[in-house]
Amino acid sequence: MDTGPDLDLGALEGWLVERLDGASSVRIGEVATPEGGYSGETTILPVVVTSGGSDRAERFVIRREPPEAAVYPAQAPGIDVEVELQWRVMEAVRSHSSLPVAPAVGYEPDPAVLGAPFFVTGFVAGDVPRENPAYVAEGFYMESSPQRRRDMNLVGIRTVAAVNRIDWLAAGLGFLVPDGVEPDHRRQLGLWRDFAVRELRERSHPVLEEAWGRLDAEVPEGGEPTLCWGDCRLGNVFWDGATPTCLTDFEGATIAPAEFDLGWFLMFDRWIHEACGNPRLDGEPPRAELVAAYEEALGRPVGATWWHEAFAAARYCAIVVRVINRLEERGVIPPGTDTYLAGGVSDCLRLLLDEGSGGEAA
Repeated sequence: MDTGPDLDLGALEGWLVERLDGASSVRIGEVATPEGGYSGETTILPVVVTSGGSDRAERFVIRREPPEAAVYPAQAPGIDVEVELQWRVMEAVRSHSSLPVAPAVGYEPDPAVLGAPFFVTGFVAGDVPRENPAYVAEGFYMESSPQRRRDMNLVGIRTVAAVNRIDWLAAGLGFLVPDGVEPDHRRQLGLWRDFAVRELRERSHPVLEEAWGRLDAEVPEGGEPTLCWGDCRLGNVFWDGATPTCLTDFEGATIAPAEFDLGWFLMFDRWIHEACGNPRLDGEPPRAELVAAYEEALGRPVGATWWHEAFAAARYCAIVVRVINRLEERGVIPPGTDTYLAGGVSDCLRLLLDEGSGGEAA
């Protein structure tokens, strides 16, 4: 872990005292940031809580809004604070499903406390499949038994379907759909294409430009609107064996047909394997089995998946452009580079465009 970001620990201690039942004081120890992640600013807080004259050690996690623009397009006017969106979606998942999310402590919209909005949750332990280095090439997943890898993938895709099955209107997530807007595939395509064009800032991205034309010409019909996780992948689940202990990273959540999420899960699997040159491991289910497990858990067939996976790869390319812009804005890399074309993401989209609708998986 890296040393955590600058935080006003005194202000945070006072904030926590007001939100922890029975706490008379809170002392925060040495904070640290977990590896990975390019959106919210995440910090792990070791804390000693004094309550009723005795001390207890706890760990919390704080997620603070970064100063730069979000790495996802806003789903509705005014929905542009990613930590607020994530908090509201986590609360919906917590209250309208049995899926595991981190225990809630509180959300703070006022930037006067720590310089930006933030939320705090309890710490949840678990194995996390990291992308850097790729979990299929190094680490616990690669070293696991074939049966565990198989189970993680099948449980993972069924968990995505469980998110999609949440009653998003009853859960209070209607704010993600502006009045008069149909939350369908074409709406998402327009949002993401406009986002990509803005973030490219007149730079060239040939494969992405080709993709928008192909996708626009073949937009599928149908698909009831559902709650979509947005960034559903094995690495956004904490695991105990093949059991999820916590679902994370809901700042890309949206209301769209469920295939929006299925396409992302399948695309990410293709990216980390074929596009990045990592061989498939024993036990990893074939794509057809993943789709079948998803359909069974969702309760309906999804049909051909090529368009949804290609759209997911186009979204991933747009996110990478935004992340590179953020790194340039922070002075981490020099401006004007073509780094946004690297990392296998454009290669993944190229693979899908070359495959075309004739090679759709089912």
